[in-house]
Amino acid sequence: VRLDAKIDAVHKHGMGSCKGQLVASVEGLRYVAADGKDNVTITFADMDTFDVDVLAKNLRVKTKQGKTLNFTDPAGDGNRLFVFHRDVDKARKRLLAAK
Repeated sequence: VRLDAKIDAVHKHGMGSCKGQLVASVEGLRYVAADGKDNVTITFADMDTFDVDVLAKNLRVKTKQGKTLNFTDPAGDGNRLFVFHRDVDKARKRLLAAK
């Protein structure tokens, strides 16, 4: 399984947000914040929920530990989130099935 997907994203906080990039590899999902303060790494095994709502322009990741992360596209393009989600989810399911 190969996976090297990237998308510019805005991480929505309870109050405010930050810009950065979502990066997916076979190791999992990383959010690299432009300011370097809100970086997050999540393995696929630690993901409980990984879904996208194109109309709401929101990509949601929930960990098994209960943390929920919401991302949107900086240009407001829900289709970019959909394509990223589709590619990552396909690889994620194959990786988890192989373990």
